[in-house]
Amino acid sequence: MAFAATRSILAPHDQAPQAVPAPGPTAAAYPDDAARALAVRAARAYLTWDEAKPADRARELSAVLASGVDPQLGWDRRGAQTAGLVVPGPVVVGKEGRARVRIDAQVSPGTGPARWVALDIPVVVVGAGRLAVSGPPALLGVPEEPAAGPEPSTRGADLAFSTATRGAVDGFFRAWAAGGAAQAAAPGTVVPALPGGVELRAVQGWEAAPGSGSDRHGVARVVWATGGGEITQAYRVQLTRVESARAGRWQVAGISGDDLT
Repeated sequence: MAFAATRSILAPHDQAPQAVPAPGPTAAAYPDDAARALAVRAARAYLTWDEAKPADRARELSAVLASGVDPQLGWDRRGAQTAGLVVPGPVVVGKEGRARVRIDAQVSPGTGPARWVALDIPVVVVGAGRLAVSGPPALLGVPEEPAAGPEPSTRGADLAFSTATRGAVDGFFRAWAAGGAAQAAAPGTVVPALPGGVELRAVQGWEAAPGSGSDRHGVARVVWATGGGEITQAYRVQLTRVESARAGRWQVAGISGDDLT
């Protein structure tokens, strides 16, 4: 059954003629985000089918297809499969408003374990800047080997400043984990609360980048307990010097994922 379903993807049925689209935007002006959003919706509908309810798939696909495209997109109306997580990838822009969007999706057949598949989904800009899927997607292979990562960073650290501000960073993460980040952050800094079920195990390390002035930043490595295990994460922490009539102190003015430098 799984082989038949895959074969039906690779060999779509005949389709009605499609209207030629009007000239579209250039690559520099192409609505990439909208194309990815459309492709995610289309992939979920395209990769989900149930021979007991074939009209459901056609209805979902009809909402994203260009005029004249067969809403079955080559499915032979047999088998059952459900698409789960769908991850959009690169958008490759062509001519006359056309583009293709790479999609990775996790699918669960009627029987057997879930697996990852990849698709190229063709999209086109139609009237009034609206996007639509222009034809059947193409099934692609999913690379088995991970892509090469970047070279390790050689960024330096201000060890003296790191030592001097370690207490401020530790205190912020303790307060954040306890739901009181506002009390440990600099005035005016808004830090959304962590989700439930997350506990702080330790601030494993703190390295401030070289610099000077009243605004500094660095990287903190933090161990969280969640889901019955522990996970270590890196954060880019921005510090600012807060002065008062009595004394000055360093406080957290921003937090995000690891530094991109």
